[in-house]
Amino acid sequence: MSKGRIFHDPQFRYIDNVSNREILRLTDYLGHSNHFYFTDPCWFNHNRSFLFTSDRENQSNLFRYDLDGGKITQVTDLQGKGRPGGCVSEVNNAVYFWWQNDLIELKLDTLAERIIRTAERPMLPAGRANPTADGQYICTMLVEEQPQDKPRVSFAYSRFVEFFETKPFTQIVRIDMNSGAQEVIHEDRRYMGHVNTSPALPNLLTYCHEGPWARIDQRIWGLDIHSGKTWKIRPQDGDNYAVGHEYWFADGERIGYHGRPRDGQGNHVFGHIKWDNSDHIEVNFPFHSTHFHSLDESMMVGDGTPAFRTDAQPYIQLFRWDGERYVGPRILAYHRSTFNDQHAHCHPRFTPDGKSILYTSDLTAYSNMYLVEMGDFEELPLMADVLQK
Repeated sequence: MSKGRIFHDPQFRYIDNVSNREILRLTDYLGHSNHFYFTDPCWFNHNRSFLFTSDRENQSNLFRYDLDGGKITQVTDLQGKGRPGGCVSEVNNAVYFWWQNDLIELKLDTLAERIIRTAERPMLPAGRANPTADGQYICTMLVEEQPQDKPRVSFAYSRFVEFFETKPFTQIVRIDMNSGAQEVIHEDRRYMGHVNTSPALPNLLTYCHEGPWARIDQRIWGLDIHSGKTWKIRPQDGDNYAVGHEYWFADGERIGYHGRPRDGQGNHVFGHIKWDNSDHIEVNFPFHSTHFHSLDESMMVGDGTPAFRTDAQPYIQLFRWDGERYVGPRILAYHRSTFNDQHAHCHPRFTPDGKSILYTSDLTAYSNMYLVEMGDFEELPLMADVLQK
């Protein structure tokens, strides 16, 4: 395998048995392929191309997918264990990612790479490399190395509760794109994650206090990367709701999230709030999905649940705001994914034009990427009707 190699996975079109929508399977290879995490920028080339991760010839690498024609281009030539993910900076026409302990910039036109900075023990990378909206800095997270007391099999979330309870020393750092100079802008002895820079405001990011939602006092936090000021976003003081899976709306000012009662009793909520806690709207949301995504408040997509739960709702679901509440869900696709590790999480996300949904599923054993147009919301079947059949 080598950088620049071209693949032509055969595209496959089929009609979903539930929604009657045409679905386009984009990849078909004996290895897992998945798009970036739903909060991470992946689109470029006037939104006709995106980056994704794929396992090919016993190695994980980053690849480019061109929607016009379906050409797949390998853009990295990595060696070793791990599955790379990254964040695209349109202003820099580059993608930024960690590989091992190196923070790497890769130009999307020439595929030229350079190492911006190398992390040194004991502080090792523990999150994605998020470029600021102006392309001047990378904001990312470093965590003090946490050796294990005995050999253990590593799997998704295998140390999730452990890290929450041991509270490892964690830093959020700002790294100059050109010089590689690093500055700590926030640190704490607790489990933290989900550093997400605003797509519009260069000085702002969100991060979270990570762990089991019901045990976290305050999940969503804002951070000014220049002053180091940090504050609660959607304060949870004294209420019974555990909230999370926060993401920036396309305007780069508002943040969407969903939540549920800490005691498991009662309906869920969905809300959005501006970074300074103004313009807060939170509504009753009697539905469940593992993740949600939207470009704004008007239309939202959820991924339902893994296919093999006893209460499984393994569908890509759409919800529409009617001015007072979210109506639906209406079923866009039967994903049937297992959610076995991150590569098999659907993580549905809107295309930048808001017309289609990109998602991942391992319904064919290996994870592959799928694209489906939303079309007319009212023509899609209601999930309540489908579950009654």
